[in-house]
Amino acid sequence: MSFNSNTARAAGQKSKRGKATYTTEIREKLNNLTDYLIEDLNIQELDTNEKIALLRILLAFTLPKPKINNETQEQKHFTVEVIDKLV
Repeated sequence: MSFNSNTARAAGQKSKRGKATYTTEIREKLNNLTDYLIEDLNIQELDTNEKIALLRILLAFTLPKPKINNETQEQKHFTVEVIDKLV
C-alpha cells in the first residue's frame, strides 16, 4: 500500500488518542486563579527587579510577534536630476 494524499488523509482522521476530559475544567480553574492573583497583586509593593520581571512577562502576551519575511527585498534604483532653470 503506497502512501499518498488519500491514504494520508484517511490516516489523519483516525486518532488513537482519547478526548481531553478535564481541559475545560482545568482552564476554568486556572482562569479563576489568575484573576485572583491579579486582583491581589499590589504593584506599589514590588521592587524594581520584580516590576521588570512582571513587565517582561506581560510584554510577551501583549506585543504582537513580528512576522519573519525570508524574501529578499529588491532594491529600486532611480536617478535624480536637478533642474536649475528659472522661467
